[in-house]
Amino acid sequence: MKRLLLVLALLPTLLSAQNNTWVRFQVQFDFYAPQESNFFMVNDSTGSQQFFYQPTQPYEVLDTVINMVSGFYTISLTDNFGDGWVSNQPASFKMGNTCQGDIILWDPVIGSFFQRDTTVNILPCAPPLLGCTDTSALNYDPLATSDDGSCVYPPCSGLSFINSVSKCDGGQSEIKWEWQTASSNPNCDVIGIHIQNGGLPLLWNSYWPAGLLHAFTTPAGQGQQAPGWTSDYYAVLEFVDGSFSDTIFQTAVACIPGCMDPTSIAYNPWATYDNGECAGAACPPDENDITLQITLDNWPVETGWHITSGTDTVASFPGGTYDFNDIGLTYTYDFCVDTTNTFTFTVTDSYGDGLAGSTSGGTIDGQIAIYDCTGDTIWYLQNPAFGNSFTEDSLTSISCSGPTTIDGCMDQAYQEYDSLANNNLQYLCLTPHIQGCTDPAAFNYDPNASINQIVPFGDYTLTIEDDGGDGWLNSYIGIEQNGVLLGTYAMGPGSYSQSFNLDSILTSCILNVYYFEIKNQQTNPQQLQFQTMHNSFIIEDTALGNILIEEGTNPFANNGLGALQGFASPLWTVYSASPFFGDYCIPTILGCMDPLAFNFDSTANTADTNCVAIIYGCTNNIAFNYDTLANTDDGSCIVEVIGCMDSTAFNFNPTANTNDPLSCVPVILGCMDATMFNYNAAANTTDNNCIPIVYGCTDSTAFNYNSSANTNNSSCISITLGCIDPTQFNFNSLANVDDGTCLPYIYGCTDSTAFNYDQLANTNVGCISFYYGCTNTTSFNYDPLANMDDGTCVPFILGCNDPTALNYDSTANVNTGCVYPLLGCTDPTAFNFNVNANVDDNSCVPVIYGCTNNLATNYDPTANTDNGSCILPALGCTDQTMFNYDPTANVDDGTCIPFIYGCMDNTAFNFNTLANTDNGSCIAVVNGCTDSLAFNYIPAANTDNGSCIPFIYGCTDIAALNFDPLSNTLDNSCCYIGGCTDATAINYDPNACQDDGSCIVPIIGCTDVGAYNYNPSANISDTTACNYDAGCYGGPGIPYWLNDGCYAWVIDVDNYCCDNEWDASCIQMYDYCQLGWPTAVEDVSKLGIVIYPNPTQNTITIDTRLEIEVEVYDIMGKLIIANDSKRIDLSEYPNGVYNLILIYNNKRFNTKVIKQ
Repeated sequence: MKRLLLVLALLPTLLSAQNNTWVRFQVQFDFYAPQESNFFMVNDSTGSQQFFYQPTQPYEVLDTVINMVSGFYTISLTDNFGDGWVSNQPASFKMGNTCQGDIILWDPVIGSFFQRDTTVNILPCAPPLLGCTDTSALNYDPLATSDDGSCVYPPCSGLSFINSVSKCDGGQSEIKWEWQTASSNPNCDVIGIHIQNGGLPLLWNSYWPAGLLHAFTTPAGQGQQAPGWTSDYYAVLEFVDGSFSDTIFQTAVACIPGCMDPTSIAYNPWATYDNGECAGAACPPDENDITLQITLDNWPVETGWHITSGTDTVASFPGGTYDFNDIGLTYTYDFCVDTTNTFTFTVTDSYGDGLAGSTSGGTIDGQIAIYDCTGDTIWYLQNPAFGNSFTEDSLTSISCSGPTTIDGCMDQAYQEYDSLANNNLQYLCLTPHIQGCTDPAAFNYDPNASINQIVPFGDYTLTIEDDGGDGWLNSYIGIEQNGVLLGTYAMGPGSYSQSFNLDSILTSCILNVYYFEIKNQQTNPQQLQFQTMHNSFIIEDTALGNILIEEGTNPFANNGLGALQGFASPLWTVYSASPFFGDYCIPTILGCMDPLAFNFDSTANTADTNCVAIIYGCTNNIAFNYDTLANTDDGSCIVEVIGCMDSTAFNFNPTANTNDPLSCVPVILGCMDATMFNYNAAANTTDNNCIPIVYGCTDSTAFNYNSSANTNNSSCISITLGCIDPTQFNFNSLANVDDGTCLPYIYGCTDSTAFNYDQLANTNVGCISFYYGCTNTTSFNYDPLANMDDGTCVPFILGCNDPTALNYDSTANVNTGCVYPLLGCTDPTAFNFNVNANVDDNSCVPVIYGCTNNLATNYDPTANTDNGSCILPALGCTDQTMFNYDPTANVDDGTCIPFIYGCMDNTAFNFNTLANTDNGSCIAVVNGCTDSLAFNYIPAANTDNGSCIPFIYGCTDIAALNFDPLSNTLDNSCCYIGGCTDATAINYDPNACQDDGSCIVPIIGCTDVGAYNYNPSANISDTTACNYDAGCYGGPGIPYWLNDGCYAWVIDVDNYCCDNEWDASCIQMYDYCQLGWPTAVEDVSKLGIVIYPNPTQNTITIDTRLEIEVEVYDIMGKLIIANDSKRIDLSEYPNGVYNLILIYNNKRFNTKVIKQ
């Protein structure tokens, strides 16, 4: 939606003497504003129009400042349609300044109106300051109140979003680069993208504005590449300020055309997009493929159809095949029809309305179309309302080439399985296989088995060879089994042979080997054949010595016969074989199979009747109990031991088996601990009955008697009975044994003569005396102080208790209103009727109507009630030009007074004492300062009261750092940001306006903790000063120190360059780094992060003390790992190149890792 921004006035740097304030209008008009809306501002004191604006564009935006005199103003918004400023997109209206803030803020402007008036008081305000108001600009002026277009922006800070994906456009591989800059800083506008793939970067020039999401696609590789082809690409964005973005990494992959339908004979498992090769491949050579597509109406159960060709029925779907779940659905069927005959299609409807569901209360009409194998229409149903039946005959198909169909049983579970068949006929599968060992000489031979039970999986070795030694160039081998792609394999130049391990190959599934030849520089069949003649491969089980597939031999003989054949289009072929890793037959092993026999053979599976019985015993001839008949030692051999064998003796030896009675010593039991109470010095054997000395009171009658004590220490205390609970009423501080007599405190009145006496209380609180009286609150003489009723209560009796009254009641005790005698005329028709009289005094006078004015010409002295009939003379001023002209007068009495105009308000500034007619000219007295140059000048004042105050400019905000209590006018000098104002300090704050003493003196030095001369005090990095220990064999870092970051990176990535020699590969990496590619890898090294091992077999370790996040992407750009772990497990992922991204401090660092 187009918006028009109009700036109608530039801000002046100084205000005129008359203009002591200013306001800024920021207005967003609605769509119909040019035809309907405007607004204006009027000075209330002068009535003059201060400002008017009429928009000319829909959704116009107004942003303008006007200088003016302070005072009261009325702002009026108008809309001549009367619906307000709310059409389509709501409008907004804002008026304010830096002193008063938002004086009017309507966002949005709501409500309907023709004109909306608002009166505001605009106070004096110092003029605004011009400058750059964009906080993101380098020259941002915090004091500026209005932007003058002078902003200067910093260099671009980089990207907030980057992404890249590998994609295909036909056979051409492409990379889509996506990015978004971190802000709308115009220096972040992108003017070029540099893309590198090996050689010098390519530059693509264009213009991409900052702050928006952009995408740019570039080709990768030259046309179609081979399966398994990948290539690393790097991109760097160039900003308008000449700076560059971080490196974006992506690996391009091959785009392979082919049939992607796994059920098709032409299926290519390595295809990345379908090129239509699947079509027509399902029919035999004597039949053509056709496709029927039918969309059902609201009544599917009525529809049926069939196709015939000659006397054969190709397909039959009778009525009732579909049900109401198929309403509106479309079904597609493929059939094969005879190439020599036409075919006939018939559709039926049991109801008789065809497929025209809309004619029978439905909303859906059906459709039918038949296509040939190229997708062209053979026939379609033109009229769905065909009635009960419609037939179209003499339809013809066209031939589509496809592989020859071989019928047979394709189920390997049956004995009739045909490995050459590609069209399964299940009825040919008759006899299920019985798995087992089919070797008659085997131990587990099964005579009923029809197929040998084999090992389900194993390992093979793939060896590819090239007789020319120049590599396979654009030839590749791809291996697939059971729908799983096991990888692609090729060989680079410089080798004649290369081997690869094929792990966990299934025995029960066909192994398919795809040989690919991609057109490149060699294009004609002769060149392709010549190239292919160098190639050969072999797949074998090296452990068993079995060759599974072999194609070609090297070196060649007979002019290359036996090598892989050359190809025409399509440039791939398939070799298939059934892997075999042995069977489960078990050889016969003779031996003793009795596990209880002496000569039991655990490996034997057939008994040989030569078992020997086990005789257990001691087989050691020097043992105490040696057994000459034993053949199996049972561990019972006993060594001869001489000693005292008397079990009652002190020195009895339980291990002795030969007795020495003279050595026995008798046992003396007792306590052998000298520190014990019952110590026995003669004992040699403890009786475990030692009693320790326990001191205490041994008097059982004492308070502190200790039953455990055996030695009295004179500490006994006599027993004193009593209540020992200090919280109880009868607590006894001398008692040490509670006798159960404790009584709790019971608070209450203990005076038996009191009104509230409590016989259970033992502690007196709040006694109340008896007070007798009436305690009934409904009684006339109720006494609120009484607590004991004395029977004197008297009920309320309402009535008049005045004996002089007409309604006096002698029993009443509450006066409810007396009626007294009032004499007078009680006749309501009488002239002198008294409405208040209740006793008639015979004074009534009848009513007499007539003129009762004695000045009237028809005065009636007898009348007592005037009937309005009096006629009086009309005296007064009869001159219509006079001030006191009386239109009712009929006699001029000479009293006419002329008009005198003026202000008749005696409180007004211009009061006229002679005026008799107010002409609206009154001016109210307004006291105040009438000096227009004063701070408190009041334009509306007409009477100076001596209160004028001069303008004192300064900071009036008490929250500001430089608040001036004497100032009365804000001059936009307020400072709210404290900090270091020293431009040479390391923490210089260009936004600070008041120094807070926090400046830090810069210290230049080496800040790299990995450097030899790291300076912990340095706060400004001098990378040229850092020294690094190279310790390498060669390179520019000789002898031991270096400050070349690229050299440090090379020897860190490739130890060979440090430990062995600085070869061509090291130089290439060094040059690569010097050119700035890839900068992210260098950044990782600068952070002190070490990634190893790389390449890896399973696990990558990230060695760093930093808190990082990790993301791993495969070569297709798919995120496969995202965590904060410093150990990345790639064991479950295939071999190849992965993009590792480390995220630290909101920055992303890329590097490449290889799993092999």
